[in-house]
This record gives sequence, C-alpha cells and structure tokens, in this order.
Amino acid sequence: MLKLFTHHRSVSAHRVRIALNCKGVAYESIFTGLDGAAADRQSFRRINPEGLIPALWVDDDLVISQSSAILEYLEERYPERPLLHGDIGQRARIRSFAQIAIADTHPLNNLRVLRYLRDEMDVAYDHRRAWFEHWLHAAFGPMESLLADQPAGEHSFCFSARPSLADVCLVPQISMAERYGVRLDAYPTLRRVYRACLSLAAFQAAAPDTQSDSHND
Repeated sequence: MLKLFTHHRSVSAHRVRIALNCKGVAYESIFTGLDGAAADRQSFRRINPEGLIPALWVDDDLVISQSSAILEYLEERYPERPLLHGDIGQRARIRSFAQIAIADTHPLNNLRVLRYLRDEMDVAYDHRRAWFEHWLHAAFGPMESLLADQPAGEHSFCFSARPSLADVCLVPQISMAERYGVRLDAYPTLRRVYRACLSLAAFQAAAPDTQSDSHND
C-alpha cells in the first residue's frame, strides 16, 4: 500500500490527498509534524532529503517528493479515473490553471517562506499578512477570469462536468484562504466551484479538519 507523509495544514499534501481519493487509491497516512523535535525532522529527511511535506512512499526503491511529481505519477499509474481529461487543448488549460496554484502562488506563501520573513528578515506581522494576501489575490484574480470566461451553466467544476487536476489544485488554496479569513467576495466562480467540490466525498475526506492530526493544533 502507498504511504503518504502528510500534515493536515499542508496545502501540497491536501492536493495529493484529494487526487488519491478521486482515483480511489488506497493509502496509509503517515502524519508528519511541520515542527517537532530535531531528531524527528532528521528522521524524516531520510525519507525526503528536502524535509518537506508531502512525500509518497511507493516501495523501498521509490519515494516521490514534490506534489506536482506525485500528481503526475498518480495520473500515469492510475489512468482509469483521469484528472487530465478532454482533448489536448482542454488538458493544456487544466495544466495551466493548476500551475497558477502549484508554481506561482504556493511557493511564495509556503510556511518556510513566511517563517523566513518573520525570523530572518524581521518582517512585522501586518506586512507578512499583506504579503500573504497579495499573492493569493494575484492568483485568484486570473483564476476567476479563466473560469468566468467559459459559457455559463455548462458544468459544475473548473473545466468539465467532473473534477480535474484544476479542481484538485484550487480547493486547497481556497481552503487555506478561508482558514485565515481572506475575503473572497470578488471570486464568485471560484467559490461556486469550491462548493461543488466540497459536495463530493473525495474532497470531504481530504479536508484538513478531517485528518487525524488536526486535533493536535
């Protein structure tokens, strides 16, 4: 069985949990603290030398780090329930949308970046908060435009009548924004898609507050 090193507040792990659930793949969650004792962190670095969550243990010869690489692996290994569907143009649109979250937004608001601003750069909380919200809105604005430009009422999810990689990557970003009280009034299409996703068991089971380690906060 696959083993996912995860943490309930990790946006990257959240998207991998959704993908695994959407594909119906059984896995074991190995809950790994974002903090913790130095010995524990060093132990995890033997699994993932970068020390970042998530990591997917496939077998003794293969551990995959980086959520985008894990998502690609799952798509190739379990093609029966694709998250990249439609024609070549549709798949390109899905990938482009997903990359706004994975590549353009999340790295700037990653916990280690925010902690570096706090601990090494001595950036005050209000300025760190402004940084955090700026990069979220810089993503949500284009995402809203990309979805709002589509014919109204055509489908419930980002680009089709069933979830795709775009939805898998959108939901954790919206979830994080809600957790920190970011106003989302300007993004009605994103909020509609988010609600549609949360009506599905695969997304519900992946939510941060349903994870066994969430009570440790």
